Amino acid sequence: MFPTQSRAQSNTVGVVTLVAVFLVTATVVGLAVVDNVETDDRPLMSAEFEANGTDLTLRHVGGDAAPNGELTVIVDADGTTTRLGLGPPDERFALGDEREFEDVLSPGTTTDVKLVHLPSGAILDEGTVRATDEPAETGAIEGTVTGDEAATLRGSGAAFILRRSLAPIAGVTVTIEGSQSVTEATTTADGGYRVDGLSPGSYEVSATAAGFGVATATASVTANETTTVDLQLDPLEPAAFDVEIAGVDATADAGDPVVVNATVENLGDERGTETVELRVGGEAVDSAEVALDPGENRTVSLRWQTLPTDVGVTELTVASEDDTARATVDVRETDAVAYLDRDGDGDAEETYTAGDLAFPRDVEGHLVVFDNAAIGGPVSIAADRITVEDGVTLEAGSIDLTGRDRVSLAGSTLDTSSGGILADAGDVTVRSGGDISAAGAIVRATGIIFTDAGDITFEAQSDVDVSGGFFDASAGEFLFFSPDNGSIRIASDSGTVTTTDTEFEPEPTIESGDG
Repeated sequence: MFPTQSRAQSNTVGVVTLVAVFLVTATVVGLAVVDNVETDDRPLMSAEFEANGTDLTLRHVGGDAAPNGELTVIVDADGTTTRLGLGPPDERFALGDEREFEDVLSPGTTTDVKLVHLPSGAILDEGTVRATDEPAETGAIEGTVTGDEAATLRGSGAAFILRRSLAPIAGVTVTIEGSQSVTEATTTADGGYRVDGLSPGSYEVSATAAGFGVATATASVTANETTTVDLQLDPLEPAAFDVEIAGVDATADAGDPVVVNATVENLGDERGTETVELRVGGEAVDSAEVALDPGENRTVSLRWQTLPTDVGVTELTVASEDDTARATVDVRETDAVAYLDRDGDGDAEETYTAGDLAFPRDVEGHLVVFDNAAIGGPVSIAADRITVEDGVTLEAGSIDLTGRDRVSLAGSTLDTSSGGILADAGDVTVRSGGDISAAGAIVRATGIIFTDAGDITFEAQSDVDVSGGFFDASAGEFLFFSPDNGSIRIASDSGTVTTTDTEFEPEPTIESGDG
């Protein structure tokens, strides 16, 4: 048994020994392989290259930092290679850093540039730049802009001098215009300005500011020198409108329009807008709004609609806010006794003679009887509004006036009295869809010998005012003849009737809507 056991132990020891030798050998071999691996120590870095004239700028824009001594910039241009150091070797080139290299580029050429890691020889980044031409020599223009601050009287005794007080003006736009460029600058609080980088040559310098005229000057720029150009601004004259009457008819028939042509000119330095009026008797009868640039002129036509009552020589005035011009027109009398104002603007669109009123008419608008009219037959008129003006007498065989909106008879006379021994007086009938204003009116429908009087009737939807008037519908008696009196009736459907100080013959019937 022992030999067998001894052999078994010997075999086991041999196997263990063999495994141990294998492990040691494998470890040594493994260590030898690791020691032979080549390591890459270059940093990871991104850079930008920029040409500024003939200067080169290197900018770190991303990645690792590295010592200056491990980096170089290689510039390849026209077959020549230049290596550039980044500065003190111990300092580091890190994110956001820049390095400037002066006059390393050739003007007007394209150059390849590389950033190289010296220990590894690796190119960390590269690019292409183009150098601009050598900058041209330039000059500058500077100066001060002043303007009127105030005008003062200075002196003593009887001798005075008007002196202008000048002050610097801030915020003025100064424009410098050359053959190839236009440059603007704004004056500072002290009125000063300066423009650099101007190529040698001739320039037009101008200054503009609100409320002032444009100031200009010519300047010559020399390389590496500063030219001084001071400018003075004069205040703008405000718009001023001069007016002149260019044409107007010397005569016109009453009731016809008069047209006045006026030339308006802006004598100021600023654009303006004014209202130009045509005035008659101090009252504006027409106007036009006129906008003009400085020095501009325009002819406007203004219109005066004469009334049949405007008979005589009348002065016309054309006026702006700054000037006036005058002319006269002779308005001649016509046979018209009434006119129609259709649109309520006071103008006479149509005129009527006394003969025209003898025919019944129903019109739209305002019919005005402005002059005395004696009509042998009846008068029958219907209109939106009817007026018989103060002091005017309307005589007719009978009178029938209907105003859909209003009737105005204040101070007038309506007369339908008998015109002969055997002719009865006619009736006077006045109706209104609104009110009747007849204060101080005289209304006659009287008969004379052997003739009857007519009836007088005033009817209104609203108020009736006949105060201070005289109403006569009496008949004339002769011997044993007793003609009939007429009746007088004054009625308001929904308003009041005013009869203060009014005389009636015979007594009237008063009907008032307010009871």
